[in-house]
Amino acid sequence: MGIRANKRKEGTHVAKHTARAAAPQTGKKKKHVPLAVKILVGLLAALLIALCGFTYLYPNIFPGVTVGSIPVGSMSRSAAADTIGDKSKPLYQDAKLSLTIYETTYDIPVRDVLESVDEEQSVENAYAVGRTGNPFVRMWDVIKAALGKNEAQIAAQVDDDGLTKALEEIVSEALTEPVEPSWEIGTDTMTIHAGKPGVQFDTDAVRSLLEEKIRLMDFAPYEVSTELTDAPAIDIDKIAEEVIGDPVNATVSKEDGKTIIPDEIGVQFDVEEARSIIGDGSKESYSIPITTTQAKVTAEDLKTKLFKDTLAQTSTSLDESNTARTNNVRLAAAAINGTILNPGDEFSYNGVVGERTEARGYKPAGAYSGGQVIEEFGGGVCQPSSTLYMAVLRADLEVTERHNHSFTVAYTPLGEDATVDYGTLDFRFKNNTDYPVKILAEQTGGKMIMTIIGTKTSDKTVKTRTEVLETYTPQTIEKKDDTMMVGQTRVDTTPITGYSTRTYKVITENGKTTEVLANSSTYVKRDKVVYVGTKQPASSKTTTSTTTQSAAGQTTTAATDENS
Repeated sequence: MGIRANKRKEGTHVAKHTARAAAPQTGKKKKHVPLAVKILVGLLAALLIALCGFTYLYPNIFPGVTVGSIPVGSMSRSAAADTIGDKSKPLYQDAKLSLTIYETTYDIPVRDVLESVDEEQSVENAYAVGRTGNPFVRMWDVIKAALGKNEAQIAAQVDDDGLTKALEEIVSEALTEPVEPSWEIGTDTMTIHAGKPGVQFDTDAVRSLLEEKIRLMDFAPYEVSTELTDAPAIDIDKIAEEVIGDPVNATVSKEDGKTIIPDEIGVQFDVEEARSIIGDGSKESYSIPITTTQAKVTAEDLKTKLFKDTLAQTSTSLDESNTARTNNVRLAAAAINGTILNPGDEFSYNGVVGERTEARGYKPAGAYSGGQVIEEFGGGVCQPSSTLYMAVLRADLEVTERHNHSFTVAYTPLGEDATVDYGTLDFRFKNNTDYPVKILAEQTGGKMIMTIIGTKTSDKTVKTRTEVLETYTPQTIEKKDDTMMVGQTRVDTTPITGYSTRTYKVITENGKTTEVLANSSTYVKRDKVVYVGTKQPASSKTTTSTTTQSAAGQTTTAATDENS
């Protein structure tokens, strides 16, 4: 037990020593706050209280606040409204809204889409600075404003009509379907531009965004979200079909006879080489080697030479006392007058003159039909066609359809007539010159006149020569008529001599003369038909016979009834 007691005493001694050692440490934790700190804390607390009071009690817009770039700090609402009204216009007068749609930027002048600045809302935006959120947020906003770092949003009214107009203009250009590839022809190269994708976008969404940007006077550029449709691939075979060709001469408008239609150059290129150059078609453009040929007649050339020469002029005679026939000739001439044929164009008499009907003003007049002379609407219109044929021969134009009359006509030389019948027989020719030609047709003073004007390219002159291959002499055919007395005669059909002919164009150019067959014509003969009386006199009557001799030496006997 003594050992255990000792041990207890030792333990007690250690505990007391420890207690004594710990006592001084407790005294070191007790510190005194310096007076300066207490003062500083007091000042900060007072400042915070003052700032909080200022934040919640200040009646005006807080100092340092701006509306956009317009300073309105410390102002009352009414004063701020006046200031915004005075100083806001320069902010948008020359400003613009920029929209980028796909690869194109469109600028909208703000003055075209902004009706006015909303001064009241702008003031409310400024007044709201430092007046929303918890106290600390509010006070921080007030501090930022004082430091010049708190800007309120200026507000505006949208001009709906102006925005609609501006947006419609943009949409009409930017909202597109896919664009086919295009090309440009140069002197020795053709540039092929790849097609462009179609561009689609939500126009209503764009309008809403623009309205918001205008109301907030937010003029920062904006890129519109678009949906694209793939561009068509380059089809070199299609391009070749449209581009490759011979040169085309300049021509003139048939509507006014004055407007020059420009010439076109001839283009040739190697399609396979072009296909190789284009490859997968991933580039925006390609340069293709080409060979070009200039037109023989350019627009400038045609301007100085258009209709400057008379290629041919012919006229035929007609009896103006035959008013019906003259009327028909005049109507046909009026339809032809002024007709223009560009190089390669074909003239159709029936196509130009049209059907000869009573409704169109034509009258019945003599015409050949089935070997007889009959009255039909439009009788006489073969005279303008024949007169025109004469001019066409002398102008050396290419005749593509011509028919001679069944019998000869008095108004043209043999082989130079051209009969027509609507729906069956036509007179057609082509302008085989390098320049336009115009036909001038006029019936006047007992004449049917045709003039062809164009452009001479040489000293060429053309005359005609007709040779008669065979002559068909008409016979006299007598027929009996028992209604006429014996010895009396009546000519029923007058004779017309028939011919087989060849007509040539005699062409002289550069001192050299050649003959070209123009046509072969066959005119049938018409026999003379004479009716001879066979009626015998009554037996109770006494007749005397009188014999006369004609100037041609023929003897005619006429019976006369003594009692008549």
